Amino acid sequence: MIRRAVPADTDKIISLWLKETAAAHFFIPRSYWENNAELVKTKLLPEAETFVFCDKHQIKGFLSLLSGNYVGALFVCKDYQGQGIGRKLMEYVRRHRSSLSLRAYAQNEKALCFYRRLGFKIVSENIEAQTGIPEVLLIWSRGSISGNRKRFPGDS
Repeated sequence: MIRRAVPADTDKIISLWLKETAAAHFFIPRSYWENNAELVKTKLLPEAETFVFCDKHQIKGFLSLLSGNYVGALFVCKDYQGQGIGRKLMEYVRRHRSSLSLRAYAQNEKALCFYRRLGFKIVSENIEAQTGIPEVLLIWSRGSISGNRKRFPGDS
């Protein structure tokens, strides 16, 4: 079941975020994420529109939107990855949006492949200021197939 997150979910979301963001971004020291956890908890998460995927009262994944159409976070607990939870969360928010954007680290090939399968297109690449690591901007627009910058084999 997908539902809007409530304040009582915050600690579970932050715990899931810290564990999975550190694993997904293995090329960034875990201390970077630990040092930013309080900011995510007290500033970013309260400003976000967050949806959780729950099964038997357990949060297995979440998606947070910032500024309406920017996907600030999409994480699924490692034990439940590959079961369609991330796709279901993304489809849920896409039903109510005509476009979405997000940034992903260029080294996070698993995430980039996932987003490309969902129709996101890479439109630019830059160096992320805080980490100094390359990241890409991806966009999805309902009914649009243009605006893609080739970066990986198979990009159209």
